[in-house]
Amino acid sequence: MLLLAALPILAPIVHAETAIQAGQWEKTEKVTLNGRALPPRPQKICLEPGEASLERLLLITADEATARGCDRNVSATGPGQVKMSMTCPATDAEPAVSTTMDLKFTPTGYEGAGTVEVMSKEHEGKGTSQLSGQRLGDC
Repeated sequence: MLLLAALPILAPIVHAETAIQAGQWEKTEKVTLNGRALPPRPQKICLEPGEASLERLLLITADEATARGCDRNVSATGPGQVKMSMTCPATDAEPAVSTTMDLKFTPTGYEGAGTVEVMSKEHEGKGTSQLSGQRLGDC
């Protein structure tokens, strides 16, 4: 459950954003944390034309990341492929989180795998995730 609370920390990156089509998207994360599979968590998100990027769909906003002191990196690894990583220190309200994602994408969908490490005063967790998403249509 701690990982699910930390997953929204995974959002935009400062660089040329990875363009996708604006509209209604559904994303699903299948997470295994400390060897235990957590229930898939589908989520629908409306991306407006000015914010339609893979980073906006998967990571916290740039302002949130800056305010929290997170280090982010996004790099193209080939045509239609991107690697994202983000590390955020612990705060009074949030655990420390380190995540990576390797994704294949088109303007209307993506799939890939990721890793996450969550560290708080009470818990420590390491896990993997299978990530997928698709554009459903207009908002």
